[in-house]
Amino acid sequence: MEGTTQEMICPKCGSEMRSYERNGVLVDQCTGCKGIFLDRGELERLVDAEGAHYEREYGGRSEEPRGEKPRKSKKRSFLENLLEGGE
Repeated sequence: MEGTTQEMICPKCGSEMRSYERNGVLVDQCTGCKGIFLDRGELERLVDAEGAHYEREYGGRSEEPRGEKPRKSKKRSFLENLLEGGE
């Protein structure tokens, strides 16, 4: 099959879907309802990638010293960064 691509249709709203790769995971996103669809095993890969991201980011240390109120982070979460290219 040379150059054959199959158009994907959103199972929720019927709009066209597009695929893109982020951090080694193929994500399918609906252009209509913006729903995210993952194939088998991709959620586990995302969870593993998120764990590795936070391990690198925080290095296993506690985020807040004792007795201090947690500060709101202005940094985007791992999943926000992962999915930002899909819009």
